[in-house]
Amino acid sequence: SKAARIAAVSHQIFGTVPNRGARTGMQYLKKPLTGAYESRYYMEPIEPIARKVQRECSAVPLYLSELQERRQLKLRTLRQRGKGPPKKGSGKRSK
Repeated sequence: SKAARIAAVSHQIFGTVPNRGARTGMQYLKKPLTGAYESRYYMEPIEPIARKVQRECSAVPLYLSELQERRQLKLRTLRQRGKGPPKKGSGKRSK
């Protein structure tokens, strides 16, 4: 039919896919990309830069992230109470 030929030619010209009841996901492809916006939202971590500077210059004090400091503090308090991790080789299942 004439409509089918026109549709075929328009698909060739505009590079679209015939849409006969099949989902193509075009509504997601039409949406603007948000990757650059999201990457600007989160700050770049400082740890890799600090470690690199420490390697190059020994005068720079040791950098610990907030997470590392919190873990060390928790471990220190657990060890003081006698609840810390066992020494290597003396765990629960050792003979």
